[in-house]
Amino acid sequence: MTFTFAKPSAGEFFKPAEHMNDLALLIEPKSIRKNVPHTYQGVSSVRDELTADITVFRTEESLDKAQPSRVIKGATIAHKYLVADLEAAIGQVFLGVVTKKPFKNGGSGFVWKSVDPSTEAKAANYFTNREAAISAALDDAPDFD
Repeated sequence: MTFTFAKPSAGEFFKPAEHMNDLALLIEPKSIRKNVPHTYQGVSSVRDELTADITVFRTEESLDKAQPSRVIKGATIAHKYLVADLEAAIGQVFLGVVTKKPFKNGGSGFVWKSVDPSTEAKAANYFTNREAAISAALDDAPDFD
């Protein structure tokens, strides 16, 4: 019998600025780690970090063909407002796009924005077909009991 240690996330950090032009982000939040210490620009603090699988649709063609531009497994999301919305969706599927919002105090931050109904329908089609393919593959898999 082999012992397996828990390891840090194998995924990459989700960088919202790199995804502001994406047409749809289908996000499957998996877990959250609270009060994770980190240092940014010499300032140490704690933050919450959420782990999720992210399916990226960058173009209309990728949506129309139900072929993601990219799939990021085990991504770490650490931006405060993005994490807050996704924490409530752990175990569900979240669909949105990233935008930057100015705040009253003069700062700004990344937030989620809903997609239009057409984009939502295309993303739903992709997700439904993906889940059906997974289910069919499991039904065809040998039983090892």
